[in-house]
Amino acid sequence: MNLNSNRLLIGHFERSDLEQWFLIESDPEVRKYILDGSVLSREQSLAYIDQNIDSYSKFNFGRYTLREKKSSRLIGMCGFLKTELGIDFGYRLSKDMWGCGLGFEAANAVFNYGVDFLCLQDLVAGVMPENLASIKILKRLGFVYQKDIIVDGLMYHKYTFSSDKN
Repeated sequence: MNLNSNRLLIGHFERSDLEQWFLIESDPEVRKYILDGSVLSREQSLAYIDQNIDSYSKFNFGRYTLREKKSSRLIGMCGFLKTELGIDFGYRLSKDMWGCGLGFEAANAVFNYGVDFLCLQDLVAGVMPENLASIKILKRLGFVYQKDIIVDGLMYHKYTFSSDKN
């Protein structure tokens, strides 16, 4: 899978991404709106990479790496994971990449790839109510707020998208 946007190279996670991914996942500000906000260890970061590698082979999708075109540096992820709520759409960027439109650029490219190429029809996204930047991205993509849900004791807004191509 080679998907590009204006400023990003989008591809599959590999185990060799561990050190760069760990730098992102060990930042408390990046993890602020994810589960309980705790940072990931190297082992947990590798398990996340392995989860996605497994997802590519099982489902033909997963979370994808986001690399800055000019440096090829891993700066985040965006993509799909199968969860108990359905196919979850999610994204994350390193803190130094916030505020320059890369979140929407990545989300738009990957979302369109999922709907148009992978033919994913029903997607879900959970976002903490305080995460206004993520809510804005989801709404721009056409996700619709459904209800508040509790996941691991924390409240999230549940958003859904249905392409309903039938």
